[in-house]
Order: sequence, then C-alpha cells, then structure tokens
Amino acid sequence: MNRRYLLLSLLLSSVLLAGDIGGYAGSFLRVGTTARSLAMGGGLTADLDSGFPAYYNPAAMAFLPKRHVSVFHHFLPLDRYLVSAAFSSALPPSGGIGVGILNAGVEGIQGRDQAGHETGTFSTEEYAVYFSFANQLFRNISFGVNVKLFYQVLPVDGRQVSKGTGVDLAMLFRPARKFQLGLVIQDWNAGYAWNTSEVFDEKGSSYQDEFPTQVRVGFAYHPKLFDIYGDYTFFSAGENTTASRIRAGGEYRPMERVSVRAGMNNFSPTVGGGLNYSLINRDDSYVDYAFLLGRRGEGVSHVFTYIFTF
Repeated sequence: MNRRYLLLSLLLSSVLLAGDIGGYAGSFLRVGTTARSLAMGGGLTADLDSGFPAYYNPAAMAFLPKRHVSVFHHFLPLDRYLVSAAFSSALPPSGGIGVGILNAGVEGIQGRDQAGHETGTFSTEEYAVYFSFANQLFRNISFGVNVKLFYQVLPVDGRQVSKGTGVDLAMLFRPARKFQLGLVIQDWNAGYAWNTSEVFDEKGSSYQDEFPTQVRVGFAYHPKLFDIYGDYTFFSAGENTTASRIRAGGEYRPMERVSVRAGMNNFSPTVGGGLNYSLINRDDSYVDYAFLLGRRGEGVSHVFTYIFTF
C-alpha cells in the first residue's frame, strides 16, 4: 500500500511541477510533433517516430529502413499554429541523417494604445531548423545528435528579431527484439540572443534567453498486436527552477494497415489513429490523426501528419 501512495505522490507532483517551465523560451519545442506520437501521449523517447525521427530521439535514425518525407499541421486553439516538414534517410552502412523545420506562431494579436484604442493586429512566429546525424556504434546501441538553429520574430516597433542555437544528444539501446530503452538530453545550451538597443535606445542591452534543458528517459515494448511507450522528462531552467513530466500510451492494430492509439500526457488524455496505404509502391504512405485535450479554457487541438517512404 505504501508503494501505491508513493507512486501516486510522484505522479501528482509531476503534474504540478510541469507548469513551472510554461513561461520560459522555446515552448513550441516542447509541444510535440507528429500525430502518431501525440496520440500516444508523446512519450516516444525510446522509439523511431518515422514522421520526425530527430525530434524524440535522433539516435533512432540509425535504424531507418527507408527514406522518409513528412509534413504535419497542428490546428491549435487561441489563433496558434504549429507546422513542420522533415526528411530523414538511412546512411549505409550503419548511420542515418535528417533535416527538418518547425514553425510556430500566433496570429490575430489585437494591438491597443495607452488609451485602449485598437491599433491593428499583430503576429509573432518562431522557427527551428534541425540537422541530425546518428550512427550505430554497436549492434544494438546507437548514438545521435541534433544541431538546431532558432529564429524568432516579435512585433516590437516593427520587427524585433532574435537568433540562437542548441544541441540534442541521444542514445537508443535495444537489449531485446521487442524492448528498447532511450536517453535524450534535449535543448542543451539552447536559447535566443537578443539585442534591444534599437528598440529602447540607451536602455537597451544584449542578453541570452535560455531554454529549459530536458533530460528524458523512456522505454518501448513491442508485443505482436500492440505497442506500449512511456517516458519521464526532467526539466531544468536555471539553478532554482525544475519540473517533470510523465507520458505513456499505446498503439493497437485491429486490422492490417489500421492503427488505433491512446495515451496520457501528464494525465491529459490523447487519442488518434492511422492508416497505411499504397500510393506509388506498396505501403509507402501513412496518414495519422491525433485529438488532444488542452488545459481548462484552452480548447482542443487536432493534429494531422502525412508520411511518404521510398
């Protein structure tokens, strides 16, 4: 009984602490990517997500069987959006490479002056470009790295632009045919570099807006008819701010080429499904969908992904 109380306390703590990094830069990198992964809670640290393999674990690209091209779109509430495109490929004899781009933003921001009069509408957007490499150093162990370039535009006196870089380091371990373990250090030394001297004249300055660093550990289990995934994420932002997140989910195939998925992202339920079909060659195309419940008052999100393999 004491073990049950301990587990419940840890889970509740992760829910409460997850909000502590909500105001930090780079939040669009912590949303998730493909419909398949998000429908299962987003806990694919220890598996290959063919739609955007570099995002969850770049080391998984060493096990790519084919080349993958994908696009996805998040239909988000509150005038927000998140879109992406990615390409990944095996690199014989034991490696993998990839490139991808994430674009997030908010449209329809209403501007007002000091008297409360409308001054028009504004928008803001962010970009992250991924360059990824993986190599299988041992038979069941691979290592991977992402080098990321960031770009953000804010509507401050026209356009205020910032740029930045970051790195992800990852490992994927396959101790058994149906079981995998993953470890990822994400957004290491990542952040935006700002220079506000052009906006605030002599009061302006240059500074670094750092992203929280993530350390993720996860597992993947692949029985015959269904798959189970889960991971734990620890966030660190500065000396005094930490948070954590638990994600888990599964995928069931009731028939050939059809998948049904469900999961939990810090106790927020997620569901979705996928269809595999033939466009040019046999089973070369995938369409996935995810339905996500937002926080109270936020609204729901719909995510669509298309993947083509060749």
